[in-house]
Amino acid sequence: MQDHYELPSEDEFDENRPHDSEKQESDAQELDFLARLKQLSDDAQQEAEGRQGAFAFSPEEEAEDEPFGAEFAGDMHNQQESYDLYYAIRRLLMQGLPRGEENKDLRQMVYDEKNLLLRDGVDRPAGGGTIGADSRQGKPSLARSAYEKTQAWANRGGSAYDIFLEYYDLNKQMRFR
Repeated sequence: MQDHYELPSEDEFDENRPHDSEKQESDAQELDFLARLKQLSDDAQQEAEGRQGAFAFSPEEEAEDEPFGAEFAGDMHNQQESYDLYYAIRRLLMQGLPRGEENKDLRQMVYDEKNLLLRDGVDRPAGGGTIGADSRQGKPSLARSAYEKTQAWANRGGSAYDIFLEYYDLNKQMRFR
């Protein structure tokens, strides 16, 4: 009589693959973080009702102030384009995110997520110190994606949570998260 044993697949012994309990813990932490961010955003939105209103951009003003044109194609490094896009995004965020000391943490979370994308996945060091990357000099393709998402968010008058999720999703797509 011959015994037949099925050999386990390589995936079952992959040391780099998180175990179910580790993945569940990681997912739970991510959900807790997103719930906290959503609560901060909702609180800020509620406080800002009636004060913040729509953005004061006219279509003509935006057309004149376009930070990039069709001549910038591909992902070639163009310092001026990256710089212009960074400050265009910054301007939209400063006008759209809730103001005040009580919303500082909320704004910082959005800025950190945006900067992770613009720095090509280079995250802020846990203990502080130099980052080693400049958000103003990132890849133009990433800056264009971030600008498009930010512009769409500004046009619809979205919340801080909405723009955070836009950047978060882009970071996940790029495997920065």
